[in-house]
Amino acid sequence: MKKSFLKYQLKFWLPVYIYLLLIFYFSSLPSIEASSMISERFYISSYVQHIILYAGLALLLFRAVNYSKKQDFIVILSTTLYGFIDEVHQHFVPGRTFQSSDILMDFLGAILALILLSIYKKFVVRK
Repeated sequence: MKKSFLKYQLKFWLPVYIYLLLIFYFSSLPSIEASSMISERFYISSYVQHIILYAGLALLLFRAVNYSKKQDFIVILSTTLYGFIDEVHQHFVPGRTFQSSDILMDFLGAILALILLSIYKKFVVRK
């Protein structure tokens, strides 16, 4: 394995892998007290939490897949697919359920991330 490939993997893909593992870990818990606390304290619904969480995943994926012409499609597909896989996983966790609305929120999170990146590129990063 070339050193440059390993460096690329560590720099761009390791944050994605860690983020995916964190999502998997928290969705393995029967209930998430932090999620309930955020909902009650800051009035952020679970739908908005899904959008924010998966927008973060989409941003990391966008950063890692910067070599592709179909980058936006890959980011949306990967984020939504992982959201689906996470919901299937939650179906088997006691106290958790499969909710198709959460998959829609994950998809919207990916779209939101790409919209924000587009705005950032247009107004902040000027070439």
